[in-house]
Amino acid sequence: MPKTSPNQLQSQTDNPGVVYKKNTGEVVKTLSAQLTLVITDLVGVTLAFMIGYQVRIHILPNLSSVFPVENPPPVNETVWWIWGIVVICFFYEKLYSRRLSFWRETKRVIGAITLSFIMIMAIVSLGKMSANVSRTVLVIAYLLSLFIIPIGRYLIKYILAQLSIWDESIVILGSGDTAQKIATAMQNDWYLGYNVTSIIDPLTYPGADPKDHSMAACIDATAAVNSKLGIRNLIIAIPDLSGTELVGIAQKLQPHVRSLWTVPDLRGIPMVGGEVESFFDEQILAFRTRNNLASRSNMIAKRLFDLVVGTLILILVTPILITLALLIKLDSPGPVIYAGTRIGRLGREFKCYKFRTMYVENDKILEEFLENNSKIKTEWELYAKIRGEDPRVTRMGRLLRKFSLDELPQFINVLKGEMSLVGARPYLPQEKEKMAECADTILLAYPGITGLWQVSGRNELDFSQRVQIEVWYVRNWSLWLDISILFRTIPVALRASGAY
Repeated sequence: MPKTSPNQLQSQTDNPGVVYKKNTGEVVKTLSAQLTLVITDLVGVTLAFMIGYQVRIHILPNLSSVFPVENPPPVNETVWWIWGIVVICFFYEKLYSRRLSFWRETKRVIGAITLSFIMIMAIVSLGKMSANVSRTVLVIAYLLSLFIIPIGRYLIKYILAQLSIWDESIVILGSGDTAQKIATAMQNDWYLGYNVTSIIDPLTYPGADPKDHSMAACIDATAAVNSKLGIRNLIIAIPDLSGTELVGIAQKLQPHVRSLWTVPDLRGIPMVGGEVESFFDEQILAFRTRNNLASRSNMIAKRLFDLVVGTLILILVTPILITLALLIKLDSPGPVIYAGTRIGRLGREFKCYKFRTMYVENDKILEEFLENNSKIKTEWELYAKIRGEDPRVTRMGRLLRKFSLDELPQFINVLKGEMSLVGARPYLPQEKEKMAECADTILLAYPGITGLWQVSGRNELDFSQRVQIEVWYVRNWSLWLDISILFRTIPVALRASGAY
């Protein structure tokens, strides 16, 4: 990650006191990207209506007599005013001005689409426009838009990123691990489109005083870089500063940028679904969070989601389950299903079902293998996994583990109410001690077939890293987070990354 050197700063600085000025190139790129997104959304809506219209006149009348053979009004007579409503709702959700990761943006897109079609339906009903607008076409177009528009945005942003039109420069004023993590996160998520131009470290920049954090020279240099280059965005990532010091630095730098992020020291506080409250008279800012898994309605929603989606998936994969069961039986002697004891919600133990992937005498094989391989024994103690060829695993078991097919029987655990589709890893009873104080948090949720750790590195993470990720998941749970993890699990499983 590049850092700005003193020489570079001097060459970029003519007047350290200059206030933020626009970079014409950056403005043109931003406007071009916004206009392209508007067009993409309108094309997506139009495509959804066109497909909906074709489904209505060619498919639905053949399926049910409820739908008359007469064709509804053509789409081109209704789509024009619908475009306006969609664009207004998308602007309302700030989908043309805010940069969000794909899943956070998709959540807002679904909200904007839903709001748009509610307004359209209301106008059609109140305006008695049923003769001009087919409500069946509206419903089909709405359902299609939920998929077409997010996919269209993903594809067009990828193209814009390849053409360097989606990029927007950003500077980080920060030090240590926090600044590096923020920079890495932004550079790794191309969908955000931020290009970290430089990291200015206040603890190493010449003239800065790391003891009292005055950082006058460093602040002047940061302002000069942003003003000279017309960079619109700045992140202050120095969590060790006191609130007063952080506010002081932010006030000095805010005139030099359009967007300013500050990173306070709130590590461990739940973030997803948090709300910022402002008390204007007292000039106080409060960050409100909720314990989502303590809400009975949320737990009911999660359970209903598990039952509906779990049942549908189980029906679809039943032929695969039967085929895999036969192959396991033919590959090695022993039962097809392995039922191991695991820790469930609130510490209750249950039998977790998996396809058998090991030989029956796997404990004896492991003991002998670790005795003869001290390096692998150390690795086993760290990861609780043998990374590489495990002598306990059968030939069929290697294939099952590679693509996580051995976990398919756990859908039965989901329907029984012992597991969830998404949750923490099902831990062994003897691992509870290793989880230490994190156990109380993790065991608030049902263990899951997949989870945040599976899409964040899987077995490349050691035990402590995995536990921390799962604590974060429980504290930040939302139904949308579960949905996003389910979709992210598919490419991870297909790539077989981190699977052993």
